[in-house]
Amino acid sequence: MIDTLTAYKCSFRFLQRNNPLIGEQRNAIKDDKKPDYSFLEFLNDYTEYTKDIAVGESSHRAISLSQDNIDYSEQNDICKWHIIMSAGKQGQPVTVVKIHTKKRYNYGSDTAALYNHHVFFYQKSDSIIAIFHRQNGSGCKSVFLETANKAIKSRGIKLEMELIMPMSNSVIDATPTKITLQYKKDVISSDVADNLGKHKKSYLVRELGLNLNVNENNSIMRIFRDFQLRRIPSNEAFALIKAEINDSKEYNDAEVNVKIGNRRRKIKWNEFESMMGTYDISEKLYNAYSKSKDFVRELYISVDEYYNMITDSEVI
Repeated sequence: MIDTLTAYKCSFRFLQRNNPLIGEQRNAIKDDKKPDYSFLEFLNDYTEYTKDIAVGESSHRAISLSQDNIDYSEQNDICKWHIIMSAGKQGQPVTVVKIHTKKRYNYGSDTAALYNHHVFFYQKSDSIIAIFHRQNGSGCKSVFLETANKAIKSRGIKLEMELIMPMSNSVIDATPTKITLQYKKDVISSDVADNLGKHKKSYLVRELGLNLNVNENNSIMRIFRDFQLRRIPSNEAFALIKAEINDSKEYNDAEVNVKIGNRRRKIKWNEFESMMGTYDISEKLYNAYSKSKDFVRELYISVDEYYNMITDSEVI
């Protein structure tokens, strides 16, 4: 089991486009003012929006949150919220199997398979930091952000989240060891539904593997490092990597082999960015849990420590 934490600096801004209150807020936007909107107001709006279920079309996930799953506490001058959101895939058939009886329950594509996800918010003065817990790569950040902005759009406000990367040896160093460039073509289906949406069905035509541990590919490794250090965005990094290879213009996707400590993983190109800035708590969390048998308590301790690491590193 791989447990990681990822932190984001949160802020509220006025919508520049598609703002339903643009007339009322034009002067505030012109003067670059921040909305008079508290995090507590946001939580109330968000739970009202997701108390049954909310769907993210771009993230292809669903999410729900009730007030009963929000725990609030204060420590010195810091306000803390521990939120347990139910999130998971939606729009796909689901089969649930009872382990002991082997009985199967089939559900259609109008259902969502939701799992508990832990998110922690820390507020000190005007600074708001969100820390998302991910287990084996599964988290709820994307659908949370998408549905959060749906929930508050009517106020003419949006939530922005900026990845925090404290300079610490404890933060995961996801070292790329190989990149496999891929050329994929979309499946042309007679079913209109298959040709809609962000994730169309596709098939692999050809691929090209590049070993990043050899001197001949040092230039590509430098591009990866610039990408990891946020010097260049994802699309520019991909274009630069292709430019290093002859006859590579047709490649439109990739998989990356990475080394994380003693573990090795293969991840999709569009998921590589989410590996940056993650903090691995697996060993420490499960060593503590094996003694206390209280997973949530030990997780909270790890999150507190990571928050303190972030504030001590002065990256915010």
